[in-house]
Amino acid sequence: MSKILKLTIVTALFALISGSYSKAAFPLFKKPKNEAVTTTLSANNNSAEKKLTAKQIKQENRALKKANKASGGKSKILAAVLAIFLGSFGVHSFYMGQTAKGFMQLGGTVLGIVLYAVGIAGYISGTGESFPILALIGAILILGVSVWAFIDFIMILTGGLEPEEGFSD
Repeated sequence: MSKILKLTIVTALFALISGSYSKAAFPLFKKPKNEAVTTTLSANNNSAEKKLTAKQIKQENRALKKANKASGGKSKILAAVLAIFLGSFGVHSFYMGQTAKGFMQLGGTVLGIVLYAVGIAGYISGTGESFPILALIGAILILGVSVWAFIDFIMILTGGLEPEEGFSD
């Protein structure tokens, strides 16, 4: 196997693994400071202005989310079943609205399958190395994503992982 191909694969793996940290290290949006924000509340055609800080807005949003959890639209049982059977492909993450996480799980599994297939094909044809390194890397990547999905499965059952709108059951 050529050095360029190995370097490309290692770079792709590094980009896949470190992709989740890029938003945290380089935020695109600044957090709002505790500046007062004017909102207009209307009830029965009576308008009243209320000044809220960013912290108060967050607290009100949390209260609204808690109130909406009672009427949530996602099934906890379905999310758990998706996590245990199709979790390596990130299906449960897509179902719960966590698309970035779902794409990372799907990409990791697909990359692992491709690496595994290329490594085994090179080993069988005799054009590869004496030990299929790419197949080993692919298998480790698939195993890692599978463990990640199993942890998500456990977290869904224990209530540590749920969609923003909450579960309906």
